Amino acid sequence: MLRGPRRPLWLFVLLLLPLPGASEPSGASRPWEETEEPRSAWAWPGFQRLKEQLRAAAALSKRYWTLFSRQVWPDDCDEDEEAAAGSPGRRLPLLGQRYLDLLTTWYCNFRGCCPSGDCRISNNFTGLEWDLNVRLHGQHLVRQLVLSTVRGYLETPQPDKALALSFHGWSGTGKNFVARMLAENLYRDGLRSDCVRMFIATIHFPHPKYVDLYKEQLKGQIRETQQLCRQTLFIFDEAEKLHPGLLEVLGPHLERRAPEDDRAESPWTIFLFLSNLRGDIINEVVLKLLKDGWSREEITMEHLEPHLQAEIVETTDNGFSHSRLVRENLIDYFIPFLPLEYRHVRLCARDAFLSQELLYTEETLDEIAQMMVYVPKEEQLFSSQGCKSISQRINYFLS
Repeated sequence: MLRGPRRPLWLFVLLLLPLPGASEPSGASRPWEETEEPRSAWAWPGFQRLKEQLRAAAALSKRYWTLFSRQVWPDDCDEDEEAAAGSPGRRLPLLGQRYLDLLTTWYCNFRGCCPSGDCRISNNFTGLEWDLNVRLHGQHLVRQLVLSTVRGYLETPQPDKALALSFHGWSGTGKNFVARMLAENLYRDGLRSDCVRMFIATIHFPHPKYVDLYKEQLKGQIRETQQLCRQTLFIFDEAEKLHPGLLEVLGPHLERRAPEDDRAESPWTIFLFLSNLRGDIINEVVLKLLKDGWSREEITMEHLEPHLQAEIVETTDNGFSHSRLVRENLIDYFIPFLPLEYRHVRLCARDAFLSQELLYTEETLDEIAQMMVYVPKEEQLFSSQGCKSISQRINYFLS
C-alpha cells in the first residue's frame, strides 16, 4: 500500500494546539519582578516552561500520529502497538480528538481505508472497561457482566453459538448507552460500521401486516452482514415490541452449532436485545433491598436474575416473552439495569455539561437534578426517566 511520509507536514500543526493543564508554575518570577541577582537566559522560568511545553507537544504529536495511522492503516499497526498502548484516544484533548476524527474521515473518503468491514474491527477492551467504569453511572452489575461476558466470548477461538444478551430496565437507565459503547469499542466506526446493524422495532418493523416482507428483509440483512464480517453485532431496540414472526427468524442464529456445521455465518456474532420489559420488577426488588439495609453496591445478580427471568416468562402481553428465544433458553444473560438515584442524575448532568464544553457549578447540577421526577411517591428515590432527558433540561436551563 502506498503511503505518504511517516511524518507529514500537517502533523506539526498539532504542535500549535493548546495543551490542557498548562499553567504557570507556582512561585515563578514575573519579568517585572526584581530578583536578587541576574540570571542567564537559560535559567528564566519562562524559558524552562517553554521547554516543557515543547516536550509535551512533541509527545502529543506522536500520539496523534500513532492513533491516526492505526485508524487509516490497520494492517500495519503492530509497529506502533507499544506506543499506542498507554495512550488511548480518550486521553487526548477534546479538540485534538476532533481533529483526529476529521482527518481520518477525510482520508478515508479520499481513498478507501479498508476493502471490507473486517479490518475495522478493533475490540478495544481497555476502552470498553474505561467507558463502563467512568461514563456509565449506577450500574455496577452491568459493568461487571458485560465486560467479562463480551471479552470472554470474543476471545474464544471457536464459539459454538452466538452470544445473546438481553438488557432490561426503565427508560434512561443506560441500555442504549451501553449498546453504543460496545459498538464504539469493538469497531473503529462504531454504529456506522458495516459489521453493526441496529433495528428499532417501531421504526424498522412498524406494520404487522408487512411482517412477511420484514422477515425476508431481516434474513437478508443478517446474511449479508455475516458474509461481510467475521465478527458481527446486531442490536434490537424495543425488543418487546418485535413481532413474534421476526423473533422466530432469529432463532436459528442463536442455536448452538455443531462442530461440523459449515453454515456461512460469522464465527463471532453478538445479539443485543434492549427492552423496558419488567423494569418495574427490577425497581421493586432494589427498593426492598435498600429498605432492608442493603447498600446499592451489595446488590448482586443472584438477587435480581431469578425474579427478572421468571417475570419475563410469565408475561403474556408481548411476543418476546413467549418466543423460542426465551422458551428454549437461547438468551445467555438477562442483564438488569438498576433505577437511577439523585446522585447518578447529577453525574449525568455533569457529563452532559462537559460534552457540550459548558461551565457548571455544583449548584447548577443540583438544579438540573431537582427538575427530574422521582418515584415512588413516598420515598422519592428513583428518577422516573433516569438520565434520558438531561441534555434537553440543560438546554432549557440555559435558554
